[in-house]
Amino acid sequence: MSLGRDILSKCFQIENYEIKEVIEEGDRIILEIDRPAVSFCSKCGCVGGHYDSSIQEFLIGSLNLKPIYARTKIWRIRCHLHGVVTERHGISEGKKRHTQAVEKAVIRYTEKLDNQAAADLFGVSKMTIYRIDLDGLTALKEKYLANLPMPSCLSVDEVSYKRRHNYATIISDYDEGKVLWIEKGRKEEDLTCGYGTLNTSLDNVNCISMDLWNAYENATKKRFPQASIVYDRFHIARLLNRAIEEERRAYQNHLDKDERRIMKKHSRWILLKRDINLSDQNRDHLAELKEANKPLYEMYLLKESFLNIFDRGFSANLAKRQIVAWVKEISSTEFNSLKRFSKSILKRLKNVLNWFKNPISNSKAEGINNVIKTLLKRAYGYKNFEYFRMKVLQKCGTLMSYSYP
Repeated sequence: MSLGRDILSKCFQIENYEIKEVIEEGDRIILEIDRPAVSFCSKCGCVGGHYDSSIQEFLIGSLNLKPIYARTKIWRIRCHLHGVVTERHGISEGKKRHTQAVEKAVIRYTEKLDNQAAADLFGVSKMTIYRIDLDGLTALKEKYLANLPMPSCLSVDEVSYKRRHNYATIISDYDEGKVLWIEKGRKEEDLTCGYGTLNTSLDNVNCISMDLWNAYENATKKRFPQASIVYDRFHIARLLNRAIEEERRAYQNHLDKDERRIMKKHSRWILLKRDINLSDQNRDHLAELKEANKPLYEMYLLKESFLNIFDRGFSANLAKRQIVAWVKEISSTEFNSLKRFSKSILKRLKNVLNWFKNPISNSKAEGINNVIKTLLKRAYGYKNFEYFRMKVLQKCGTLMSYSYP
């Protein structure tokens, strides 16, 4: 094998071609290549006679931030079965103007870098990287959908992917901490569509962690009537803190300006902190709050008594008695926001108690959301949702674990 053919084969995965000349054109390196004159039909593989030809260039790699192109003559041939067709030249697939090796390299680059950085390293335009990346990820997605994992536990959460309340629904494998699918929107039909895409790969699912969003719960009950829906305890704590904050603000509104400023300074974050996270200074402020404002201090104790139920390793039956007792205690207070919260908990008590049988949460899903937000920030957003979906599966899922076709 000649040196030129060896370089094309081992460095660029192009077989049966010879390098005739190496040309430097500005910021590009051009390899003029050639092969034997026999041409084969791209559809059936039979030998055909030459009809006409054109000189074409294909991106085959890069060196020192300069793109490398292969320039060669591509023939159209007469096939006795298919008429006039483009020959099977073996450099790229179909109408692509880049090799499969370049496609594979680009999706590896864009897994770690934004498209502009990848374009700078390849020495090509950002749009070129986008098109190659889209082609490569689309091929991997087809492979992924044909070989879906079969999780036993799911996490369902939402993420904002664009301004003005544009949300997407994330379905994740809880045990692996990997995204299985992302569906545009957060309505009941959106999650149903996501479940439909994953189809029979979800047949082993027996529990699903989610927040208290009714749309997600309704879709999940229809798809998994026998599975256990577990409410995320951290989301419950967030809703409780929101009720605490509403009560504090309502109380502050009745104070004069100076008292309101002092109250906000000394009580806002203390009321939202867990007791185990209080510093010595925080405890001093809490003692001051106990003397200066007993209703707010009482509210803090009520918050702690509810959250402590999740920390003590109670059985579901004992937790039920504790939560019902807490709701009765809240009903005798004047904290309207806490009353609304307690009624919501009582209404959903079955799924709240599921946590004590299967203590899972959306903590992994929230971590995935942070990665997705970084991905969005790195790319300055995505106009094409399908491309965004594949980038999420590339970065947060198992898309890259599938062999390149």
